[in-house]
Amino acid sequence: MKALTFVLILIISTQFIFAQNKKEQNVPVPVRDSIIYYEGVMKANPDLTTDQLYQQVRHWACVKLVILPVTNPILYENPKEGIISVSLIFNPIKQGPAMSSNYLTPHGIIYFQIKEGKIKFVITDITYTHGVLIGNVFKETIGNSKNLYINATSEKSFKAQRNEFQYYLTEIDRIIQIHLGSLYSFINKPLLDEF
Repeated sequence: MKALTFVLILIISTQFIFAQNKKEQNVPVPVRDSIIYYEGVMKANPDLTTDQLYQQVRHWACVKLVILPVTNPILYENPKEGIISVSLIFNPIKQGPAMSSNYLTPHGIIYFQIKEGKIKFVITDITYTHGVLIGNVFKETIGNSKNLYINATSEKSFKAQRNEFQYYLTEIDRIIQIHLGSLYSFINKPLLDEF
């Protein structure tokens, strides 16, 4: 119950921290220099050594962030310095019920820095593949988080396009918050007794 309360406080405080910027940016995700940018620090189970915490973060990434056919989400790791970079791959976010409806498949990177009793995370480097059906023609484009931000906020975009990309950003934020809650639970699990 204590962990669940902390996760809820973490999510609410993360939303509150970015609330002031959201009004200016008018998007449902934290943005720095027009780029999606999440950053935070989580406290971990104090019974974990730094090495155990490192292994817990690594284990979480390998268990929770795998989307087939990808087998290993770890991009870079340095146990001596407590650094891990992990690929964050989303399932396609669909706009509309039809199979040929618009969709967005985002990808990103989570950077972890692990120290005794806490981890710092940064989620950035978001790229995407966007599929759209225009009349009878299907078009697929790629872009980065700056493109996502511009498509969701630019007055030069059609209102329908802004709404579509606002929806994608809302879903990206929802999924990232779920991952962060999962990570917090994972690094605060009690240690198993040895047998």
